[in-house]
Amino acid sequence: MKMVYDNYIFDLYGTLIDIHTDEERKGLWQEMADYLKENFSSFYTGATLRKRYIEICHEEEELLRSQNGHEWPEIRIEKVWARLISEGCPNSVERKKQEDNKKTQCSNSNNNNIASILTDSKAIRNLCIFFRESSRDKFIVYDGVKETLEKLQGMGKKIFLLSNAQRAFTEKELSDAGLTDYFDDIFISSDKEIKKPQKEFLELLVSKNGLSIDKCVMIGNDIFSDVGVAAKNGMNSIFLNTYDFSEKKIDEEIKKLGIKGSCLTPLIIGDGDIRKILR
Repeated sequence: MKMVYDNYIFDLYGTLIDIHTDEERKGLWQEMADYLKENFSSFYTGATLRKRYIEICHEEEELLRSQNGHEWPEIRIEKVWARLISEGCPNSVERKKQEDNKKTQCSNSNNNNIASILTDSKAIRNLCIFFRESSRDKFIVYDGVKETLEKLQGMGKKIFLLSNAQRAFTEKELSDAGLTDYFDDIFISSDKEIKKPQKEFLELLVSKNGLSIDKCVMIGNDIFSDVGVAAKNGMNSIFLNTYDFSEKKIDEEIKKLGIKGSCLTPLIIGDGDIRKILR
């Protein structure tokens, strides 16, 4: 493959980092209920917490969709947990007397105001990280990733990240993986309230950094979101088959986008080896 690009825009999960989370892990939601009780004096059973978490995620997504008018909105998970905390605050005076003064105190007098204050707090960030790491059972940087990013830097190429993700999770994971400093700019969907394949998400990155579409390539492991958002912007793309999809499935997904046989058909790296984008 000839090096014809000046700007390389990467997806993160499944492209640079091999990750797996299991939010249905036995005991997880009771652990989270215990965490809320201990740190926020907010009371739930594990089953009730899980049910309400799912409901609030849906409510927040629908609210955001109605507000910004986009097909693919991205909520901030901090808002979900802040609402859960405020809703789970004790109603009785007796419970309040039992609360530890060192804990984050809450009152049921104005749940919306409490949730708003909590959303950007360090305590909520710590909660989000605890949840993420408690539900995560795999976290590995793919072979060849750092080698490839270093080579791109050495060639004077610009490197960007465009990730469907929550900053509350991803910021620390990028740091833990040792990847943060490779990027000239990082776009995380929860910051922008939209996600791939929403055309405007990639547009924002291109516009902010003054990039020319014909000098950019989008690299990811998902035909629908990564190749899809590139195609909507008239940008070339590379598909890394890190999840070992069949050729038939890949072909079907490309056909669904309506780009098969066009100049926007992605370059497919069948074994998912990121080092091959340089060959």
